Amino acid sequence: MSGVAKLHLVFGFLMFLGFLGTGQYMDRTFNHLVDMEDLPRALMRMQHLYILLGSLIHIALGSYLKLSDEKWVRVLQWVGSLLILLSSLMLVYSFFTELPSAHIERPLCRIALYTMLAGVFGHGIPSLLLLIFSKQNP
Repeated sequence: MSGVAKLHLVFGFLMFLGFLGTGQYMDRTFNHLVDMEDLPRALMRMQHLYILLGSLIHIALGSYLKLSDEKWVRVLQWVGSLLILLSSLMLVYSFFTELPSAHIERPLCRIALYTMLAGVFGHGIPSLLLLIFSKQNP
């Protein structure tokens, strides 16, 4: 298992603990959102689930990631991993700084999700290209 895979695996489980922690935070600080208006409640729950999503992406990458022998792919994998790590931290920070709010706009959360998308594409697109071109050249 490569160092970056171990990093994803450990960070993913730490993020999962963060997901459990944000659930406890909502329960203890906001009475599990019972008395909250619908929009702030939905936004807070959604943000909580984004943290879960980030942790699951890390755990999956940590479980299966194998760095490529192709240098350009390996570079994109590293960049993708860094973007995913950064976006996960941004999601947790956003949970505490942009919520609860009656405003649907959460700029940091939006940037974090786009960063996560870019990071996943940093892993997926090179792998897809290798798959396509390796099939054409047996």
